[in-house]
Order: sequence, then structure tokens, then C-alpha cells
Amino acid sequence: MQGFACQEVPQHVEEWQEQQAGSAPEEMRENDEQWTLLQRYLRRPLNLNTATAEELQELGILLPEQISQLLEHRKVLGPLIAIYELQAIKGFDIPTIRRLLPYVSAGDAFVEQIPFRNYWSEGKHSLQLRYARTWDGPGRSLFPATEKPPAYIGGPDKLTLRYRYSMGRHMGWGLVLEKDAGESWLRKSAVPLPDHAGFHWVVRRPGLLKTLVLGDYTINIGQGLIQWHGMAPGKGSSVLYFKREGESLRPYAGVGEFYFYRGVASTLAFRKSEITTWLSARTLDGRLKPADEDTAETSGSILSAGYHRNLSELEARGNIKQFTAGAIWKRRWRAGHVAFNAQGLHFSVPLQRGDDGYRLFRFQGDRLLEASIDHAFNWRNVHFFGEAARGSTGHWAVTQGWLAALSSAVDAGMVWRTGTPGFVGMYGAPFGATGLAGNEKGCYGALQWRVHPALIAAGYVDVFGFQWLRYRVSAPSKGTDALISLQWNPSRHAMVQGTYRYTEKMQDVESEGAMEKAVIRQRAHQVQLRCEFPLSPVLTWRARAQCQLLESSGTWIAMQQWNWRSGKWKGGWTHAWYDGGAGLGMYLSGLGFPGDGTVARFSGSGWYFRCQAQRNFGDRWSAWCSWQYSRNRAPVQTLAEWRKGTLIAGRSTVQLQVQYEWGRHE
Repeated sequence: MQGFACQEVPQHVEEWQEQQAGSAPEEMRENDEQWTLLQRYLRRPLNLNTATAEELQELGILLPEQISQLLEHRKVLGPLIAIYELQAIKGFDIPTIRRLLPYVSAGDAFVEQIPFRNYWSEGKHSLQLRYARTWDGPGRSLFPATEKPPAYIGGPDKLTLRYRYSMGRHMGWGLVLEKDAGESWLRKSAVPLPDHAGFHWVVRRPGLLKTLVLGDYTINIGQGLIQWHGMAPGKGSSVLYFKREGESLRPYAGVGEFYFYRGVASTLAFRKSEITTWLSARTLDGRLKPADEDTAETSGSILSAGYHRNLSELEARGNIKQFTAGAIWKRRWRAGHVAFNAQGLHFSVPLQRGDDGYRLFRFQGDRLLEASIDHAFNWRNVHFFGEAARGSTGHWAVTQGWLAALSSAVDAGMVWRTGTPGFVGMYGAPFGATGLAGNEKGCYGALQWRVHPALIAAGYVDVFGFQWLRYRVSAPSKGTDALISLQWNPSRHAMVQGTYRYTEKMQDVESEGAMEKAVIRQRAHQVQLRCEFPLSPVLTWRARAQCQLLESSGTWIAMQQWNWRSGKWKGGWTHAWYDGGAGLGMYLSGLGFPGDGTVARFSGSGWYFRCQAQRNFGDRWSAWCSWQYSRNRAPVQTLAEWRKGTLIAGRSTVQLQVQYEWGRHE
């Protein structure tokens, strides 16, 4: 087993997570499915000579044009003899190959044929247990005292139990149980149960029934206007990763409690087309408003955090039932595809939009129907893609983009999007400034130039606007986001990257003595430097420095990380210093459990330290542990705690993970 728990999340994934946290923290999704998939390919690499376009898309590393070029190279010249033959394929540069190397192989294209009857017994079993607990500094407590509301009724321990069985991509099932810190155990039977439980069973077969999932699953449609449960890249130094890519239907085994469906879903494959359908019934957390003189019936509002720690959160637990039905019909050609998508949602109580002005166009009611058309196709050296959607509310949204290889060294892309203020997309995650399709229009353009095999220059400009009010912006507004990046790879495992980013947006500001808030334009300049160098075969050094300057204040953070391996041991040390003004935050990814998508928010001034270690015991057991401590005037905290307004200084956290694997095939 190749170091399951200590493998680092790819840099471009960390950038996406940090960018999304900085621009739209409410849209962060707790989902480690992508990381789990990459870990599977770590142990059994994907063979580039037999991989399908869908499997290559699943990696989340390759652009559509790169996938197209690889498949065409394979068709014309035959199988790859060695992995480094990728350098001869148009669009494959050293950084891309470097990201691919751990997860792919080349050479022998032999595919082992396993009878269906053996799918049930010859797969790989995995049992994983996670534990975390946080202690605060002297005189302060993370959890309010039981006599002071809102008291957390459960203990401070966070527990996760996950079991999985997988027969490659062909079949699998899994169970996940999780109790968040502050939550109590459910005692519906003699055996206490954690707050969240999930299950899935999936089978994939060539032929008519391509995929069947029972239990929990995710649905991804087009470019994410109406529906996208999976990982959704944001803006970062990987400037061309803006197209939504992924399977329409995937089983779900994450611990996030909101962005998934529960029921049955399937994909039927025909010669040149396929149909994906799904039915879901699940309960959501929500605040209920009893009927009164103004409202003839009970209404509610949905909560997506998934916490049930105090009486208020428990009262909201499972108050709203959601029933979902949808379908995708996709017609494929050699050059691309066109798909027609439709989804209907029904809620047990009508949802209310609230009384704030910026909520005027938000959805309210108990039924929502949305439909869209999406497409993607290649024409010469250009890849076009897009989606157009309309809802039963009468509002619509459109996104259209292209990616092109202008020369052997220059790639470019553009995304144009627009959406009326009333377009819903309740589970959507399109590319843009906010991650929501409604009330946004803009144009994003990016360019990447391989100046030298080891040197890449890239940049983007995004100009956007909002037709209606937004939270903390009491007037229609507009903004600009631009970035320039330079990356140098002096060797296969070494990297130096520098970026400059400029953002301009509008926000409400209270002026002393004024009766109303003023909407002003805020400008920010951000400079970032990342580097990574192998100092020896057993030791690697990574560093990062980031500075952001606003008109009235500034923030900075500096971090260094030492990763080592020796025999069956792996580990690392991380040390960070930071300083920022009141209300300002900086974000770092990869500080939680391996691959869980945790993004930590740093505010105030102080320092942070973390050490972690992992050891493999034979081919079946692995153990991972982490201890982290922060010392500051104001807290370092997770995004979920920041939303709740929990401000705690001086915090120590212990995280433990044990995993046991057995079986024959991965």
C-alpha cells in the first residue's frame, strides 16, 4: 500500500478550495470524493492506453483539449510505450505530466476480465476511523457552558467511521457514520448512533445498464447552472481550469450533509446516446414559520450547515422534506455531445425568501422545475462548451465558453455568462465570481504561454456585474478580477511560482453620522510566492508567502512545510505566521484530515504550528495522526465556525486516523 493517508492534495485543488473560501464561503462543500478517487489510482494507476474519456475527466487534472489529443494520439500512433511519451503530445507540458505521474501508467494495455459473479467477493475492503478533538487556551472554552445558552449538548469529540467495498469501477458499496463536535449520540435504539449516516451501492457494467446507484449519490449537469454536486473549480493560477468536467452520476460517500441526493439513479447507454434518471427523497434542516394572519400555511427556510449541536439547531433538524426527480438525455458524436436536462424539486412546506431587499428575487414556494441544454464539441483546435437554463419561475441563465490551442506553446480560453436575478439553481455551481448563476453577468478570459519547457506564464481577466442587490451591497454593482502568474519548474519535483492578483468590487460601508450605508469601490492587491524543492530523497521543503493590500489595511501570511519519508514512515511539519486587520481573513487548504477539503481561516495576528506522521503496518494497516496549535490575538478557525461567529484565541487540535484494508482487487 502506497501511503494512503499522507499523500498531499494536488496544488491546483488547494488553490481552488482557497479561492472558493475567499470569494464565497457559504458555497464550500465538505466532500473528499475526488481525493479518494485519486488515492485509488495511487494504488492501482489508471492505464493511459485503455482509459476512457470519462476516466480521464475524473482525474480532474487534464483539460478537454489534452484529453482529445491523447485519445487521437492513441488512435493514430497506437499505445504509449512509456509515460514520458506524453511530452510528444500537443498540450502536455511538464507541470501537467508532473501532476499526472502518481496516478497513471503506460505500456502494457492488458485488461483483466473478471466475471460478474466474482464482483461480490474479489474486491477490496476498507475500514477507516477518524477522531478529532480541540482544546482552547486557559480561561476559554470552545463549547459554551451547559447553563449558558446556546449550550452544546454533546461532547467536543468528532468521530467518523467509513467502510467501503470496491471492485475497481465495476461495483462497490459503502457506509459512512459521523458525529460532529458538539453533537450528541442519537438513541433511537439500544445502540447509540451518530448524527449522520449514509449508504450507497453502485454497479457499472458495459451494455444497456451502464450505471446503477442505490442510496446516496451526486448528480452533475452541464456547466453547473441548475445542478452540480461535485468539485467545482474556481479562479486561480491554473487559469484554464474553468470548464465543469465529471460524470453525471456518481455514488456519494462523503461526510457533507447537504450536497447529495438519496434514493435511486441509473444510466442507460445506447449506441450513440445515454439516459440518466434519478429519484430522491430526503429530509433537510430548516426553520419553520407557523401560519399566522399574513401566511395561510406554515413556511420554512433551508439550512445547509448540517450541525445539530444545541437546542436551536436540533429544532431545525429534518423539518423539511425534499423530493427530487430528474433526467438527462445525452447524444454523443465523435466531436462532442448535446444533452437535454430537466429536474423538479418538491418541498413539504413552501420556502420563504425573507424580507431583506437583496432577497427580493430569491425563490419561494414548494415546487421548482428547471431545464437546460448543454453542449461540448471540438472544431479543429478549439473546444466549445456551454449551457442554457430556464426555470419555472420564468428566469434564465446562460454560460458559453471555449478553449483553444493557438500554437504549440500558447493556449487560451474564455467564458461568458449571464443570469437574471431570479434564476434559482439551488444546487448549481457554475464558474463565476460567486458560484451562483442568478444575478450575475460577466466575461472571463485567460491565456497560458509555455515560454520554455520549464517556464509557464499565465493570466486572466474577469469583468463582472450584478443587476440586483447582494448581501452587504445595497445597489447594483460591478467588479474586476485579474491575475498574472509565472511558474518555473527547474526539475521534475521542484517548482517556484509567483502570482499577482488585483480585485475590485463594491461593498456597503457605514459612514459616521450618515443615516444610510454608502456603496464604495474596494480595491485589493495580492502577491503570492510558492516554492517546493526536494532537499534529499527523504526530505522536501515547501514554502508560501502571501500579502494582500487594501486601501485602509493589509494582511500577510508566511508558511513553510517540511515533508519527510523514511521506510514505512511519512510525516511533516508546518509553521505559519500571519497578521491581518479586523474582519480580514486568509485561507490555507490541506490542514484537516487527508483530502477532506478543509479550508482554515486565519485572522488577527499570531502563529500556527502543525506536525503529522503516518506509518504503514504491512499491506493492510495504516495510521495517521496530527497535532496543531495556534497562538494569536484572534482565532484561527474553520469556515463553519467562522460563520457561527465563534472567536477563540489559543487552540490545540488532535486528529487521529486508522485504516484497515483487506481483499484482492482494488
